[in-house]
Amino acid sequence: MAEVEVNGTTIWYERDGAGQPCLVLHGGLGVDHTMYRRSLQPLTARLELVLLDHRGNGRSGRPPVETITIEQLADDAAAVASALGLPHVLVFGHSYGGFVAQELTLRHPELVSGLMLIDTTPGQLGTGESEDDYRGPPPPPEFLEVISSFPESDEELAQGTAMLAPHYLHQRDPADLIDLFEGTIYSRDALMQGFVSLASWSAVDRLANITCPTLVAAGRHDVLTSPPQVDRIADRIADSTRVIFEHSGHMPWFDEPDAFFTTVGVWLDDHSLR
Repeated sequence: MAEVEVNGTTIWYERDGAGQPCLVLHGGLGVDHTMYRRSLQPLTARLELVLLDHRGNGRSGRPPVETITIEQLADDAAAVASALGLPHVLVFGHSYGGFVAQELTLRHPELVSGLMLIDTTPGQLGTGESEDDYRGPPPPPEFLEVISSFPESDEELAQGTAMLAPHYLHQRDPADLIDLFEGTIYSRDALMQGFVSLASWSAVDRLANITCPTLVAAGRHDVLTSPPQVDRIADRIADSTRVIFEHSGHMPWFDEPDAFFTTVGVWLDDHSLR
């Protein structure tokens, strides 16, 4: 692991694998890249993963919490790529990391050669959209009960993440996922500020400006970001490939690893992203 000073804070990152550099933007917020490093290992056979902790998260610096915005996280990721001498990167954005990945591609289009948006959304409603557009099934009551209250501390966030594990998955053992989070550094403040930033953020009206090859994927049984959000994004990006993993929840690379990593490999080959 290493760190780099960018935009008034320290960003902690790790490089793993060989091949085309790929920024991995973790979800949350309030967690770090630990689970992603452990579970995305099959990608390291053909990509060099650059896994970073967003500002205010994990081992990265703790600047004023109000600086944790989707726009700033995107600029931080671009600055990390620049500091590492990477003129072009692939970007893998999952969940909240998908918001950052979209913003990064829109703000720094010259940097991103290919974009993977996994179980995410384009944010708040765009022009002419209504809440009934791209609506998926309602979340199950037991999931809503778990998220009905916010954590009051980092320790409560850690406990809540473990409680959410069964709702992240469709067919894998939640205990296996909980093990992957072992050693994660949690930040309740980053989580809460993430919601503040998301409340005023939307990429919907700008998605047509994304011109790089884009893979948009989700699990059929995702209760956090419903499958219609794949179409909500892909309908607006010309060079997009949409995939629904029929036996997955919020983490298809964990629920259906063979299908997921094969799909990514085919997409990389189809677009000569090596």
